[in-house]
Amino acid sequence: MTFLSMIFLQAQSFGVFETLTQYGALGVIVLGLGAVLWYMLKRQLASEDELKKKVDDLQKELNGYIKTDAGKVQSALDNNTQALKDLREIIIMSKGSRK
Repeated sequence: MTFLSMIFLQAQSFGVFETLTQYGALGVIVLGLGAVLWYMLKRQLASEDELKKKVDDLQKELNGYIKTDAGKVQSALDNNTQALKDLREIIIMSKGSRK
């Protein structure tokens, strides 16, 4: 009996898992599923962190493109504005020379 009492006392040292180990195979399966769930959760969280980092990097890259393209668009607007002014002067001068 002392051997069985030692085994029982050692089984209690499992702490939180004591109840699950008392259910035998079902308890072991639940522990296995819990371990798999924990692994998958850690994997999912790591994947989300990696994707957030990629999104941040792409956002920074996009902001760089926007700044570059904004300068190009402003330059094109300035050129078109100047061309419109020149065209207006040509039209006004041609109307004045016809009279």
